Amino acid sequence: MGEAFLVLLLTYTGVLLLLSYTSKKKANNAGQFLDGGRQFTTFQVFVLMTAMWGASMFSVEIDTGFRAGISAIWFGVSTIVASLFIATFLLGRFRRIGYLTNSNLIGQRYGQRARDVAALVIGLTFPIFAMKNVLAAASFLHIMLHWNLAVVLIATTMLVVLYVSFGGLWSLAYVQVINLVLFSAGLAVAAYYVLQNHQLVDTTVTSSPGFFSLHGVGLSTIIVWFGMSLLNSVSAQAEFQTISAAKDIRTGRRGVYLSSIVLVGFAVIPALLGMAAREHLGSRASGLLAFPSYLKTVAPHWALLFIGLGFWSAALIWCAPLMFSGASSFGLDLFNRQHVSHNSGTVRRFTRWAMMVQGVMIVVYALARPGDLAWWAVFGLTLRNAAVVGPTISFLLWPIVRERTILMSMIAGVVSGFGWNAVTGFSAVTFPLGINPMWVGTGCAMLVIVAGTLLENRGRIGLTVNETRRKLGAALLFGALISFFSSFEVERTGLSSLLGAALFTGVLLLFFATIVVTEGRETLDGKLSNPGEKLPKSPSFVNE
Repeated sequence: MGEAFLVLLLTYTGVLLLLSYTSKKKANNAGQFLDGGRQFTTFQVFVLMTAMWGASMFSVEIDTGFRAGISAIWFGVSTIVASLFIATFLLGRFRRIGYLTNSNLIGQRYGQRARDVAALVIGLTFPIFAMKNVLAAASFLHIMLHWNLAVVLIATTMLVVLYVSFGGLWSLAYVQVINLVLFSAGLAVAAYYVLQNHQLVDTTVTSSPGFFSLHGVGLSTIIVWFGMSLLNSVSAQAEFQTISAAKDIRTGRRGVYLSSIVLVGFAVIPALLGMAAREHLGSRASGLLAFPSYLKTVAPHWALLFIGLGFWSAALIWCAPLMFSGASSFGLDLFNRQHVSHNSGTVRRFTRWAMMVQGVMIVVYALARPGDLAWWAVFGLTLRNAAVVGPTISFLLWPIVRERTILMSMIAGVVSGFGWNAVTGFSAVTFPLGINPMWVGTGCAMLVIVAGTLLENRGRIGLTVNETRRKLGAALLFGALISFFSSFEVERTGLSSLLGAALFTGVLLLFFATIVVTEGRETLDGKLSNPGEKLPKSPSFVNE
């Protein structure tokens, strides 16, 4: 079976490279390479969003469904909600400023140092996010065909580097179509053999009483999923790059809305597959290893080959846009030291070099802690959100925030989140006071922005004269106080796992309340300090 699969794999690889090379004609300058020339259709946005988020749900939900049961579907639901939020409320604003990357956006207003920090954090963390599906596919092939895990990791990563380097975002537009078709077909075949005549809801898993409960994974975990997804709404660089490449705002939104309907299936089926594996094999360390072991007992050889190819395509689906996105920040915003971001050839060259760096990082991360996907997720989200979420919101809503404050907030957020996780030996599940480091890092960054902005603009900032904004600010402040006081009740009643969510909600509401009720009284650095100030635009590109 190994030889037959290798032939299929090589054939499919050839098709992908051919499609990617064809896309090279479209990406004839840096603008086309990074943003598709703003020419994507509804169908292209639909395919790219469905592929990316469907593949993201796949690995997480199989593993979580295996461990915790049906409540794994909430991960998919939270992802869909965040995607809809981005398309409905943020796409228009990001599209108007000519969005390229979050680090580029931050650098436009807060200077080179803030841009460097943001680009460094994004470039270091996006390989972490890209790694999970590559590792899932490598684990699948390792169990099925006994292929060396490291070899599969390296081969998969290098393939992505190669085909994305040809045409950038246009490569994804071409390649993700066939990847999505193959992944969906593989998932359907797996579901057929695993779930046929299988009474999921009638089977009792004695060791997991909450296995069939919608909150079996734990309320705190579900809240973290939704909180994480909503925070990602302003830092989901890979999604912003894709939907901002649409011909217009309506086209981008339509593609996302259609995608969200289809994604419901991707939110349910992988969880059921993980549950089925658990019921037949019992508790094991990882659902990503248990599922292929169970699949071997119920599916014929031809189906295993087809499913394996489909699951490998899922690794490519998720890895490619994440690696490209991280490389965009590295290439455009960090490696581009000579301020030649307008130069087409230079930007493409830097981004391609960055792709290779990202590929090496994926392999190193995966081999360093291959059994700790949960910890990698905590680590990556903590650092990325701490450095990006607060500055991005400030860019969009609070123009009086200054460069020094943003830089200090990024450093404080990253250090506090990293340090909080270090206290418990970088555990994925055990944190001081039960508070997830993601809440700590992002919350500290926001508090620094509030305090720093009020201090730096003292004498030039006051309460808004707009009555509506005052009332809204008062309501937000009241909500913040309720959240802070409720945290004491949460701690007293023993629900310590919700303590972090309650405290962070209070910080978030305080952050927005301060933005809403404050208003600059004079110009700052020659720019009007009011929320209606025109946002800067990303640079355009010219050919060499």
